[in-house]
Amino acid sequence: MAVYLSKQSTYSREAIKTATADLIAHFDISLSDFSSILLKPNFVVSESHKRGSTTHPDFYMAIAELLMDHGISVSIGDSPAFGSTRSTLKRHSVYKECLKKGIGIVEFKKTEEFEAVNESKKFRKLTVAAELKDFDAVINLPKLKVHQQFVFTGATKNLYGCVTGKRKAYRHFVCENNPLLFAQMILSNAAAVKPLLHIGDGITSMHKKGPRGGEPYPLHSILASESYLELDWAFCNIAGIPQDITPLFNALDDAEIEALIKATEAIPFTKRDDFLLSPESPIEFSATHMIRSVWKSLKTGSK
Repeated sequence: MAVYLSKQSTYSREAIKTATADLIAHFDISLSDFSSILLKPNFVVSESHKRGSTTHPDFYMAIAELLMDHGISVSIGDSPAFGSTRSTLKRHSVYKECLKKGIGIVEFKKTEEFEAVNESKKFRKLTVAAELKDFDAVINLPKLKVHQQFVFTGATKNLYGCVTGKRKAYRHFVCENNPLLFAQMILSNAAAVKPLLHIGDGITSMHKKGPRGGEPYPLHSILASESYLELDWAFCNIAGIPQDITPLFNALDDAEIEALIKATEAIPFTKRDDFLLSPESPIEFSATHMIRSVWKSLKTGSK
């Protein structure tokens, strides 16, 4: 596997379509083999894309258009912490465009259980959205940014959005405030989703605070890989995030780390020295946080 990078400084749909087509050409992927693809952006909450916490609408809409140009039926789906896929698309001012173009809108509601590998009985049996099975493939479209509990969020962490509803918050609640255990669960979850491809929105990243409330950072990069871990390792390289401080990479063994180094060593990039991390907060959610989360979800209509 490998990671490929395209320099891109604006959210021009045509430029993103061209760049994405060039990136996909590096992989042994024939789009004609797929009749339906689900796009999984980062819709952490239903809020305006101008706040910078979500995958930019022109990013995921450009990729949707590219796939539709190949005759593929495209849908967009996620399970935001608050709100819904539909409400997020409305906040991004592309909901009516999706309806007009026949882009499906998917809310993750149903669950499918799988056996996970980790050190806790609490995370031995996990679930992902059963709706994923309705599609030939999933393409992961993460927003590349910092995260106060996980240091950063990229391709691997974005797949946590394939966990339905408040199950995401519950796993925070019962993780024993153990970052490595939480990372093991995140890795098991990502492996269960089995995406076809990962295309990271790093045109404008977010730093200083995350996954919400930070400041935009002009990373000017689109990253693509068939491996969520390789894409995330490359993002850390570019942003100057030391991998050894992250729960995600600390959950891997030495052989896995060596493989990531080898797979990404040929990427041309300039390491940034002004990309700032978020202040840290505990992985584990408190009971008070859980109660507030449920109450806010009831108010916003999410489940």
